[in-house]
Amino acid sequence: IRNKKGTGLLLGVDALGLHIYEPENKLTPKCSFPWNEIRNISYSDKEFTIKPVGKKSNTFKFISSRLRVNKLILQLCIGNHDLFMRRRQVDSLEIQQLKAQAKKERARKQAEWQRLQREKKLRKEAERARAEMERKLIQLQEEAHMASEALLRSEQTADLLAE
Repeated sequence: IRNKKGTGLLLGVDALGLHIYEPENKLTPKCSFPWNEIRNISYSDKEFTIKPVGKKSNTFKFISSRLRVNKLILQLCIGNHDLFMRRRQVDSLEIQQLKAQAKKERARKQAEWQRLQREKKLRKEAERARAEMERKLIQLQEEAHMASEALLRSEQTADLLAE
């Protein structure tokens, strides 16, 4: 696009509004028009016009290479402005109820997940304790078996000594 003086410019359309950039600096806009400060956007042939809300504000006009480019820019502006307005609207009662219901459902699922994690942890601890008890039981059984063998040997030795 070009301004009235013929200087080359770049136009950016996004969720926040329209931005005019210089070709050398594509990061910071030279001029910005937020959606809530734009009263009207129109084009006539190759001339594109942005009218700000303030009465004293000057309209910004630029010239594009083709009429078709202006149509595309206007369509982009309309789409982004619709999204901007939709985002700013208060949700209907039905939507609010659905969101509240979804929030409750998420909270319920989170609580269920936490309960499940707690149960898993307790189960692991119980299994670990059970394995430890089984290990101790086997160890005590071995000690009891050794003690009974030692007792049997000592009884045999006592019998031999008694004879």
